Amino acid sequence: MYLEIIFILVFFIFLLLYYIKENATHQKRISKMRYIVHVNGIRGKSSVTRLIGEIFREAGIKTFVKTTGSAARLIYPNGDEQVVKRRVANIIEQVSIIKSISDYQPEAFVVECMAVDPLLQRVCEQRMLNSTVGVLTNVREDHQDKMGWTLEEIANSLCEFIPYDSILVCGENNPYLVKIIKKRAKEKNTRVVRPESNIFNNFEKILLQMKYIEHQENIALSLKVAEVLKIKKKIAIQGIINSKPDPGALRIHVKNIQGKNISFINAHAINDRESIIKVYNMLKDRGYLDKKTIGMLYNRFDRPDRVEMFADVVPKYMNLDAVILLGSYKSIAKLKLIENGYPSNKIYILNRENLKNLIMLLCQLTDEESNVIGMVNIHGPIVEETVEYFSS
Repeated sequence: MYLEIIFILVFFIFLLLYYIKENATHQKRISKMRYIVHVNGIRGKSSVTRLIGEIFREAGIKTFVKTTGSAARLIYPNGDEQVVKRRVANIIEQVSIIKSISDYQPEAFVVECMAVDPLLQRVCEQRMLNSTVGVLTNVREDHQDKMGWTLEEIANSLCEFIPYDSILVCGENNPYLVKIIKKRAKEKNTRVVRPESNIFNNFEKILLQMKYIEHQENIALSLKVAEVLKIKKKIAIQGIINSKPDPGALRIHVKNIQGKNISFINAHAINDRESIIKVYNMLKDRGYLDKKTIGMLYNRFDRPDRVEMFADVVPKYMNLDAVILLGSYKSIAKLKLIENGYPSNKIYILNRENLKNLIMLLCQLTDEESNVIGMVNIHGPIVEETVEYFSS
């Protein structure tokens, strides 16, 4: 009995010493980096992480970038990308990534927060990163089972990642939520800065030179980070122009199928009410929707809350000529769409859900040209096959 107790005590002492040693080594690795930028928020994290990384590279700063997003990526200083392979997402991944890049002696590490749970967000920042600059993109309704059901609760949850004695660049513009964020940041002796309201001037020139559709808010936030770190605006803008999109970024792929031009707009990664309405209006204002437009709603079994939300958004805020329902909850989604005023004769459900039948239906619904807006969820067999088909 005594031997067992001694063995257990020795084992735990060994584990404790091992943890202390590993933690000291990790802290030494991050202390050698000049900049660590930790990006959090509900929408736009991956895009902003990439934009900031490109700004650093354009400024000649040896930078690694780690995104979580639609498909986790580690981006090297030369721009090469490596898929982060994992069975299950775990925040310990951040430590192993830092260990793997330390031999390259990076000057900067720009990393997207991969935690949703407020406690784990705090652990990511305080135990793993100790960032030079924190970036909060926005507060939206998502992951409410973990972060709270109101915007106030979600804002407080996101604030757990705010660094101590630092700077937080904040993209949220709701005055009430900004007040909460500033209060929480002050508790950590961190200063909050926000992009100026007139920063959008002359953005059209930048947007026209980019390889994909980017949100002005993401650009403004990235430029503010550059300003805070004293990187010249001209260099920052060129970095933004050179940036490559995240796999989940808003992109338009045009394909000629059976003599018909079908434009696939990949908005599957946008899954909160405010953001999808904003994206739809942006596409409309820029003239992308000046032809027949079809909505493709893919619902996942583990995301039932999004079914009712999109069934409410589509009839009230989008002028869609047809809606195709895919994935789970199709009958419920159809019923909700009709209840909210969308015509039943414009709703389509495939008898056999596969890419071939989906493309056949899109061709039947298209006269000469059309748009197809993919929405709700990005991960799912039919979605991934569709994205690959149109982007190839």
